[in-house]
Amino acid sequence: WNASCAMAAVSSPSAFVTWVAVPSARQDFGRSSAWKGSQGASSWGTSAWPKTLQRFVALATVAAVGSRKWRQRKVQATRVPRHETATWPVNDSCEVDYEEALSNIQQRSVALILNRNAKGVNKKVEKKLMGIVGPLRTFVCCCEEDAEHALKKVMGDSECKVVVCGGGDGTVTSLLNFMAKVRAENENLKSSPTMCVLRLGTGNALAYLTGAQKNFAKDLQSLVDHLSDEKEKVPEIPTSTINLSAEGLPADTAENTHCFFAGLGYDARMLQDYMWLRDKTKENRFLTKMFHNPLGYLVALALRTLPATMRGEHVFHVKVTNLADEAFAMDSRRGDWAIQYHKDQVIYEGKTGIVSAGTVPFYGGGFRLFPFAGMRPGFAHIRLSHIHPAVATFNIRPLWQGTYRNHKHIHDFLVKDVMVEVDRPTPLHHSGDFMGTASKVRFQVTSDGQTRLVDFFD
Repeated sequence: WNASCAMAAVSSPSAFVTWVAVPSARQDFGRSSAWKGSQGASSWGTSAWPKTLQRFVALATVAAVGSRKWRQRKVQATRVPRHETATWPVNDSCEVDYEEALSNIQQRSVALILNRNAKGVNKKVEKKLMGIVGPLRTFVCCCEEDAEHALKKVMGDSECKVVVCGGGDGTVTSLLNFMAKVRAENENLKSSPTMCVLRLGTGNALAYLTGAQKNFAKDLQSLVDHLSDEKEKVPEIPTSTINLSAEGLPADTAENTHCFFAGLGYDARMLQDYMWLRDKTKENRFLTKMFHNPLGYLVALALRTLPATMRGEHVFHVKVTNLADEAFAMDSRRGDWAIQYHKDQVIYEGKTGIVSAGTVPFYGGGFRLFPFAGMRPGFAHIRLSHIHPAVATFNIRPLWQGTYRNHKHIHDFLVKDVMVEVDRPTPLHHSGDFMGTASKVRFQVTSDGQTRLVDFFD
């Protein structure tokens, strides 16, 4: 045994195996001067190892080399997904039209728009979802301008049936408003694609309505597989939205915003306090990782919102006027019996701590704040409450489930169009995004059939 013999095993494994297995070949193989040391003999001298051990080492060396080459070939083979290599068009010529082949590979019914700033979106998620939808149908956006540009491209394609929103409730609302803007600019667009919500945000209120699961990749794959059959229709839920307009907001705020839920008072104040906490901790990498998540809401609640609440700072005077032909008060004393109000009637005036409206039952985290939403098409559920925080804490479970009733402190209405006036600038939010403070807010329900969400329950 010498170093040159080991080199021979690496360079020519098949010959070396023959040398190990066949004694006659081993004799000829050993006489070759190319495998001897400088003095024509082994530099290690005559081996004293048993023949069995020598053969074992030789075979192990060959196996190691072969295994390495096999792994290299496997890595090279897996760089191209199987579903791409299996669908290249077969022609008599060796030349392939790659653009045509790529267009045949990628599905055309589903487009994916990812908000890179969303809580659940990272490079790993981007790569995973792109592998399902395809790179030609994936748009990774870092700002609102990117999202608007992507939507214009997607809505101009008649083959696209569904726009998948990769983000939270705020991202969905932004895309909803961009869709309305694109339709207004292009008269040829009569309808919008159905919107699909993935559970990639913080609150994910809409995900609870549509049945989107934590395994967002599985949801997206099931949707793509379902629509691979051209005969299948998109499973969808027609929904209404709230057209929100307010006075007293910053100058750069849009005059009208379409959303699924919004609120004045306590919930918006909590969001304001959470934004304060984010601003205070953004320079510290450790604190950013710790508090820029749902835990941050609880910390902001304990540090600022609850102390202000105990001082009574959250209470304000409000006047709600019905501007539509009809509205209904839900009387819990009569088993949630609907009492009708007419146009220009004041449906509520007095002290309150929160005024919230929604066309979907859920707030973030599955909190069923609007249990009457969806009961009557074209109406939103507006809730006013001045319940004491201690009472709310002791009844958190029925409040969360939407079953708590208290006719003295919680007032529920079904409305189409109302004007809300408050006695001082009050924090306002929509879709979990803080907007600023407002003194007058109008909630107007829009039911034009353009807003449809993919139904995973179906």
